[in-house]
Amino acid sequence: MRRLTRVSLVMAGSAALIGSMALPASAAPTDPTNLSVEVNGGDLAIDGGTAPAGATLDPGQMANFTLTDVTVTDTRAGVEGWTASVFMSPFESVSTGTLAPASALYTPELAALTGTSTVAEAAAGVSVLGATDVGTAVAVQTATGVTGNNTAIWGAVLAIEVPAQALADTYTATLTHSVL
Repeated sequence: MRRLTRVSLVMAGSAALIGSMALPASAAPTDPTNLSVEVNGGDLAIDGGTAPAGATLDPGQMANFTLTDVTVTDTRAGVEGWTASVFMSPFESVSTGTLAPASALYTPELAALTGTSTVAEAAAGVSVLGATDVGTAVAVQTATGVTGNNTAIWGAVLAIEVPAQALADTYTATLTHSVL
C-alpha cells in the first residue's frame, strides 16, 4: 500500500507542477497606453454692432440712436465671466469745438445667448457721457456662470440730449465697446 500511495503522490505532484507551468491561451501581456487631449482656448472679442448714420437736431432736442448686433464672442473655453463696457468720446466739431450733451444714456437690451452663461444687462439707461462720466467706461452687460465657449448678442438705444445752447455745426463722437 505504501507503494501505491507513493506513486499516487508522485503523479499528483507531477500534474501540479505541469499545470502550474501552463498559461491559459487568453492571458496575454498588457501594455496600457495613455492618451492626452489638449483643448485650445481662443479669444474674448467684441463687435460694436451697427448704428444709424446720424441725426439732425435742433438745440434742446433728444436724439435716439438704435444700435444693433453688438456681439461678445468668448472662445476661451473656460469658466471666467466677462464684462462688456461702453465709452463715448466727447462730441467734437472742426469749427466750433466740443459739444457737451446734457445727457447721453445707453440702454442695452436683453442679450440673446449661445453656450452656457448668464448675462445681465445694466438695469436702466447708464450714463455714458456727462459731467462726471467723461473718459469713463461704463459696464453694460456682465456674464457669469460661464462654462466653455459662449456668445451674447444685443441691441441698445443711445439717447442723447443736445443742450439748448448748442451752436449750429456737425459734431462727431465715437462710441467704443470693450470687453474684459
